[in-house]
Amino acid sequence: MCKSDEFIKETSAYIYSVLNERVFLSPLEKRLSDTMPIAVVRNFKLYKGELFDRTIIFALTHDGNAISPALLKRTFNLIESRCGSPVILVADNIVSYNIGRLTAQRLNFIIPRRQMFIPSLLIDLKKPRTKGSDIKETMPPIAQCLLLYHLEVASIDGCGAKELMKIFQVSYATVNRSLRWLSKNGLISLEGGKTKEVRFCYFGKELWDKAVPMFVSPVEKTLFSDSVPDESLKCGINALSEYTIINEEDMDMYAVGKTDMQRSDILLDNEYGTFRIEVWKYDPRLLSRTGTVDRLSLYLSLKDNEDDRIQIELDNLINDMKW
Repeated sequence: MCKSDEFIKETSAYIYSVLNERVFLSPLEKRLSDTMPIAVVRNFKLYKGELFDRTIIFALTHDGNAISPALLKRTFNLIESRCGSPVILVADNIVSYNIGRLTAQRLNFIIPRRQMFIPSLLIDLKKPRTKGSDIKETMPPIAQCLLLYHLEVASIDGCGAKELMKIFQVSYATVNRSLRWLSKNGLISLEGGKTKEVRFCYFGKELWDKAVPMFVSPVEKTLFSDSVPDESLKCGINALSEYTIINEEDMDMYAVGKTDMQRSDILLDNEYGTFRIEVWKYDPRLLSRTGTVDRLSLYLSLKDNEDDRIQIELDNLINDMKW
């Protein structure tokens, strides 16, 4: 938990520096804090303050990555319902890939000295990005595919870029960007002279645990059709039912890589069709030797689902992995 007094001063100073608004934070009243679940009290220090004449609840923590954005949204909705005021996450450690996920969930957050995003008050301020960088904040699709392939299919430790080009059927530039991203984020090192080889910094479950906060859903978009692409694999809840005890849903669901989808001539619709088609950022067939998507991609495609029943089975899915 954060050192409250110092963190409060730092937060107040940052707000004043960018908004010219003085905010005085005081601990949330006991009558309200006593109504909060233990998980909220354990993860956050709750304070109240006035910003632009509105009462705001500030949820302070040093580690803004400990809770998934989907769960964070439910938690903040609960706090807001009990306090009657919007909630702002204040953290001095939110990794870049989580910032995008928090923004997508429209969650209020402040990273002192770095960024402020408060859609409840229509505020979005951040430091300018460095120009000329081709390294994205979120994990590139092929970088994610590389890691999952290493975890589920075959080791790529010691492979070079040219070998990876052949395995994943992508350009040298795509592989190079992906490897540099993984290296920059501490998951691999690149060793050797001109022809560098991949060396993993972690293995098995430890690699998964280190990488999982950085992973994103493989699903780029969801469409519907009365036909199924030839290159597709079963996905979604019906795929989860093959790995766990959860029941299938009535509608069949299939995943297909976006390149194969672009080549397909089946008719698609945004709302109607016999089958749900998930267009993935990478080819799901690279990671599966069956008619069903791989376990880890499936987990990532469903991890933000708010159904507790699904979350329980996703936990079982990971616990049953043979690392």
